[in-house]
Amino acid sequence: MSDFLGFEAGEPLVVTGAGSGIGRALALRAAAVGLSVAAWDLDGDAARACAEEIEAAGGRALALAVDAADRGGCAEAWRRTVAALGPVRLLAAVAGPPSFLRREFSDGVTLAIDCMRVPTESWLEVVDLPERAVVYFSSVQGPRYGAGVPWYTVAKSAIDGYMRAQAALRPGGIRANAVLPDWTLTPRTEPHVSAADGERWEANPMGRVGRAEDQANAALFLLSPAAGYVNGVSLEVDGGARLRSLAWMRMREG
Repeated sequence: MSDFLGFEAGEPLVVTGAGSGIGRALALRAAAVGLSVAAWDLDGDAARACAEEIEAAGGRALALAVDAADRGGCAEAWRRTVAALGPVRLLAAVAGPPSFLRREFSDGVTLAIDCMRVPTESWLEVVDLPERAVVYFSSVQGPRYGAGVPWYTVAKSAIDGYMRAQAALRPGGIRANAVLPDWTLTPRTEPHVSAADGERWEANPMGRVGRAEDQANAALFLLSPAAGYVNGVSLEVDGGARLRSLAWMRMREG
């Protein structure tokens, strides 16, 4: 797989939110194909656990406790990452607040966007390299569907727009794309993916809820040289759920 993807052996990748869920799955998958991984997470212990798992499997990793929305903290994290792993061309911005977090509208929107924007802008200020690639994590609940939480819908739509703005800045900028997951089973979402959601998964052509590895594999491809001419794309990784709805299912049954 690494030969197809075209990564250089040991090439460093920064993953924000690497302590759990999709971020952790992406960090582990990246290490499995030969990348060095800087695991950034607000929870330093979780970041260290991820890095230790990578190293136990023979990989190379660095763990840092980083608030992805803090400009000073991100700038320092970039400097430490480059000192430890070398120049970084790859960034996966995964960290962000969950949709079920109760926040004031403006606070929620600002926090979600800053978790994508701040690591990017710090990267551009600290690391001067050509041919960089970034993947952001938005959600189908933003650009495609409405969510029950207004700040989350608006924030995810804005992240998708921010990605396109970054993609349009080339040459001299970065190649930017976004992964748009639907519901994905992670430790954070598991309590909310209950038996009552069964009809939702039946409406998905794949017949199951998404897994963190599904999102990680998509992100890894978008970051890779194999996707070197893919820029400004919002990739919906939802098992085809957008093609159906509960109303469609009921009409079919009737």
